Order: sequence, then C-alpha cells, then structure tokens
Amino acid sequence: MKYSKGFTLIELLVVVAIVVILALASIIAVNQSADRRYPAEAEKLLIWLQQIAQRSSLEGAAYGLVAKIEEDSQATIELQPVIYYRKRWLEVSSPEPFVIDHNGIITWDMESIDGDELMAQSRSVRPQIDQRGEVEEEEVLLLPEIAFLPDGYVEPEGVMQLSFNAYKNAFNYQWDDSTNRMIMELVESSR
Repeated sequence: MKYSKGFTLIELLVVVAIVVILALASIIAVNQSADRRYPAEAEKLLIWLQQIAQRSSLEGAAYGLVAKIEEDSQATIELQPVIYYRKRWLEVSSPEPFVIDHNGIITWDMESIDGDELMAQSRSVRPQIDQRGEVEEEEVLLLPEIAFLPDGYVEPEGVMQLSFNAYKNAFNYQWDDSTNRMIMELVESSR
C-alpha cells in the first residue's frame, strides 16, 4: 500500500474554517474596543473632576476649570485647573491639565449668576513698567467656567456635557450636593 503525501480536502476545510472564525472574532473585538474608548475617556474625566473637588476640600481653597482650545493639527480642548488666591484666579501645574482626546467637545449649561463673575478678581489700575521703561501688557484675567468650593459645593450649578463626533451618546456631569461628588450620566447626544 502506498500512502499519499499531503492534506485531504476535509483537513484543509477545517483549517480554513478555524482561520475565518479567528478573523471574525478579532474584527468584533476591534470594533468593541473602538466603542469603549469614548466611555473610557468620560470615566477618566470623571475621576479627574473628583480629584479637583477633593483637592479643594483638603486644601481649603477654591479650584476652577478654564477651557482652552489648543490649535494644533486638530483643535483639542484642554481643561486647565486654576486656584483662587489673593483675589485672582491663577493657573496651577498640579493637577495637570486634562486634554480631551478623540475630538471630544465640552459644552457648559450653567445657571446664570446674575451677570456677576465667579469670585471677583482684583485688577491692577496702573500699568506696570518693566526695567527697560516699557509698559508691560495688561495681564489677561482667568475666569473659570466652574469652581469647586472648599465647603463641598460647586458654583455655578448646572451640567457640563462631553460629546464626541463619532459617538452617538453624550456624557453629562453634574454635582450632587447630597454626596458632595460629581456624577456622570450617559444621555443621547443632542447633536
């Protein structure tokens, strides 16, 4: 009896079926991981906001958030923490600013504060003159969109919404006075 060398048709079909099943499983996994990046970004923002609120309570200082748009290859939004010190808002280096990835968009739906700014700032009346005798530019005063107060409150009250162009839902962030925590809610995007 001679034995032929090679594979039978059934063996080849089994191998092809296994390869197809593995390819389909990897495609499904990639699609699911792409959809998970938006909720993961929203969770990271929630944790960062909680850290700002806790830092405000622990240090006994008011912290605020200023939204900046970085003009690079794509317009990215950066939330810069600021602290209220000696009647003005100053940028802080810790905690680091939060950069919103994946073309995220932040919108603020805050209750109006009757035209008053959030914690008044003192402004220098006289222009400053440097050592060369030139008049320095007037400094730009920071005004945060929202402030975390040391007594466990947030001013002004309202909702901050994070949405993404490529994701059908949005994430609302709102301060809960009963627990003194920021809460996140998944909502349908208004766009």
